[in-house]
Amino acid sequence: MKYQIYTIIIAGLVTSCGVKKTTTIKTDNPNKSSDSAKSLVKQEEKQQSKDLSIPASDKKTKPEAEIKIQPQFEPITSTPQVSKKIVKTDAEWKALLSPEEYQILRQKGTERAFTGKFDKHYKEGTYTCKGCGTPLFESTTKYDSGCGWPAFFKAKENTIDETVDRSYGMIRTEITCKKCDGHLGHIFNDGPNPTGVRYCVNSASMGFIPAEKDKQSNPKQKK
Repeated sequence: MKYQIYTIIIAGLVTSCGVKKTTTIKTDNPNKSSDSAKSLVKQEEKQQSKDLSIPASDKKTKPEAEIKIQPQFEPITSTPQVSKKIVKTDAEWKALLSPEEYQILRQKGTERAFTGKFDKHYKEGTYTCKGCGTPLFESTTKYDSGCGWPAFFKAKENTIDETVDRSYGMIRTEITCKKCDGHLGHIFNDGPNPTGVRYCVNSASMGFIPAEKDKQSNPKQKK
């Protein structure tokens, strides 16, 4: 018996992907081919109607892969610790300082030239703020400028603030202690090398720690 192959292309309703289905029916009875085709069309229509009746939210879909946000690499920076300002009332400063020290440190006074105890002072050690004890100058930076006040060509880093001073009809640069705002004196651009500046400081604004005492308070560890 000869077999006849009938290819029936069913152009059904277009599904969401827009693909036309092609079905090949193999039969040995030509009369049954039309019935089989009709049955197949009905089955396709039923299946498509079921697909259309199911809400999109109810259809099973593959879960999307969760994308995690990758952290950005930022440079690690260390913020230097800044000591807090020392703030006192006038009464507290007066109780702590002598009248001359208070008048210079807190009221921006100036001692007479060539009268300060540190003008001709050249011992080894560290000069500190009389108000709060902050180390300000090393003795190795002190020199005799002939101006009548202690002079230094370099201050310790991050210990002194500079402010424009327009008092007495002059324009000068005032220097104050960064920690307690105590008045120290002024800075000028007529100093020696290597800085070329002169810190002109009132003796009453400073204290002094001798080098021997400083070594005793900070002994070196034995290796």
